[in-house]
Amino acid sequence: MESQLTEALEAIFRFNIQKASRVGGGDSASAFRLETSRGRFFAKIMSGPQGADILRAEADGLHALARTNTLGTPGVLGLEPLEQGACLLLEFIPTGPGSPRAFEALGRGLAQMHALPAKGFGWAGPNYIGPLPQRNTPETDWATFFARHRLEPQYAMAARGGWLQPADIPGTGRILEHIVPMMPEIKPSILHGDLWGGNYLISEKGTPYLIDPAAYFGHSEVDLAMSLLFGGFPQRFYDAYSEILPREDGFSQRVELYQLYYLLVHLNLFGSSYRGAVMASGSRLFGL
Repeated sequence: MESQLTEALEAIFRFNIQKASRVGGGDSASAFRLETSRGRFFAKIMSGPQGADILRAEADGLHALARTNTLGTPGVLGLEPLEQGACLLLEFIPTGPGSPRAFEALGRGLAQMHALPAKGFGWAGPNYIGPLPQRNTPETDWATFFARHRLEPQYAMAARGGWLQPADIPGTGRILEHIVPMMPEIKPSILHGDLWGGNYLISEKGTPYLIDPAAYFGHSEVDLAMSLLFGGFPQRFYDAYSEILPREDGFSQRVELYQLYYLLVHLNLFGSSYRGAVMASGSRLFGL
């Protein structure tokens, strides 16, 4: 960590940094484990004009997930502006190797979180999926929300970036025509929103934690779809989840639909290596 940044954090948070070790913090942030005069902390730093907004949205998501009293989340200890960005200071969670019991607790806790009642689809305001904006305009109908506020913005971004051509993109009407029949009666659930294998922790005591949320109220299967896209979750996790919330008919088809959103996000973040997967899903789902 640069001395200028060290001095800034020490002044803001009123501790002395004895050691700063870089750790994984995602693709768009720098993250450090801080050994300080007040203990160990996790510091996530984002530069640029959107840094503070992105970290504020993450802190809001962590607070919301914590209020469910289902799974652990790191405590939010501070969010402060820096000269060129912002720093989110979190509780540091020492991690362990995990165990079958820990993954069962993760699955049960996620299902308990998804089972909590909610009033509608969306969120109080926009937030982010990684560094990309995520529109959360409330809707009473899930298919409408997912078409208008998930797929449509990412398809539009991919067109602006030159990754997709107009013929590759279904309109909202076409999306709704194909996805409405595959939807059961859906009750909104609070979602982590970006539940891949890098966004949970198992503490050294075996307690599961959720990190880096892109939270909103949506269909519970969205979190499962993301967990299945890149792996990292053992079968015990899914078995424990299904004991509380069993899978409904049409799950596999909806998983592909929900994974398309994340594939579009990755296309917009990382480019052409995801274009084939987006095109294949669009062809199967919407007849493109």
